[in-house]
Amino acid sequence: MVACSRAVTRPRIPRHAPGVSHEPAGDSVVILDPAGTALTTLNPVGTVIWHELDGVRDIDTLCDDLLERFEGVDRATLRRDLVAFCDRLVADGLVEYVDPGDT
Repeated sequence: MVACSRAVTRPRIPRHAPGVSHEPAGDSVVILDPAGTALTTLNPVGTVIWHELDGVRDIDTLCDDLLERFEGVDRATLRRDLVAFCDRLVADGLVEYVDPGDT
């Protein structure tokens, strides 16, 4: 069973939230929230995804592009995990979803 339906009314385009800063830390990235009060350290997989959140590609396009980088992962699993990752960063104020015309 597919975790998410493709029948979404509008594309979900994730991008770094305004005011967020980040710095590399080895194979990871450390993100500072816009208020400057919380640090989030991503693991190497999260770091790869973070760098792909360009505010241009929607979730499905990102998923297709990331499939080439993560061998052995099926599309449904990758998409589910990508959505969960982005949603978590949205909840933390580090990422926002934008409409296609707002990019």
